[in-house]
Amino acid sequence: MNIHLSPRGLLILSLFTIHYSLFTAFNPLFALPQARIEPCPACHGKKSLSLTPPNLGQFEGEIGVTPGKPFKTHRFDVKYDKCPLCDGTGRRERWIPTTPPADKTGLTPCLDCLGTGVVQCQKCKRTGYIQCTKCQSDRSKKPGWLLTEERTSGRTSRHMKKVVSPCGACSGIGRVECTACEGRGGTICKKCSGEGYVPRKERK
Repeated sequence: MNIHLSPRGLLILSLFTIHYSLFTAFNPLFALPQARIEPCPACHGKKSLSLTPPNLGQFEGEIGVTPGKPFKTHRFDVKYDKCPLCDGTGRRERWIPTTPPADKTGLTPCLDCLGTGVVQCQKCKRTGYIQCTKCQSDRSKKPGWLLTEERTSGRTSRHMKKVVSPCGACSGIGRVECTACEGRGGTICKKCSGEGYVPRKERK
């Protein structure tokens, strides 16, 4: 069914929508948690990422490389046009706690979120990210990197060469986005619907 409104009806509807939006935005009773934009902790807002692999002897014999010490050159860096952690956006979202209502008459803080409207994620401890499990137990002992060995040339060669490559799950960063909170560090409280306060129960 199609509903046709007159120009006057459209004007009244638009004014009501604007009035309601302003009322809910500035009224503390409707100040629900909002998503705050922060720079990505991996690329720091640059959208691209460059990672230097750990020196585990994979470039032994190269000029300017001292075994066991950090590289003095960036020619071995692994570069990504899009940061794997933020997918090239350069930012992430985090929940901001709700604003307490001005009039607390008949209300009490929600015990599940302690009046914040946001329940802290227990999986990532409010960080939004967790350690990558694929490379955490790798023999390289370096989060984000995998250490393997391969023969230099020929099947009869006994000389093994060390190969250090980025982890396929975290792309060398060592951590991935928390799937429980989608990287926001928490979830909207279901008990109070994000308002932070619930009606006070009268004692009988």
